[in-house]
Amino acid sequence: MTRENALENITNAVSLDNRFKVAYDVLEHSPPISQDKMLLLYAYYKQAVFGDYKETPFLNEFSNYIQTFKNNAWSQVIGISKNEAKKKYIELTIKIIEEEY
Repeated sequence: MTRENALENITNAVSLDNRFKVAYDVLEHSPPISQDKMLLLYAYYKQAVFGDYKETPFLNEFSNYIQTFKNNAWSQVIGISKNEAKKKYIELTIKIIEEEY
């Protein structure tokens, strides 16, 4: 998908929920994204879908290491509404497309 098509697909979606879904789909097929942006996208996605972070148990030492970064990112957006998290996810997706596509 070209940069222009990706941006057009996101901006042409009618509702916030549709823009959020399209943004997610666009990123699923995008070039690699930096880890810091991936963590922020993860946090906004989790906040948008599940709401505020709740601590979860770790499965093993390696997942503990990775999950700690994810949990930390998600916990930093506690209190943001689901709709606001969707908007931030979409905004960051658009920024990534404009800068990295």
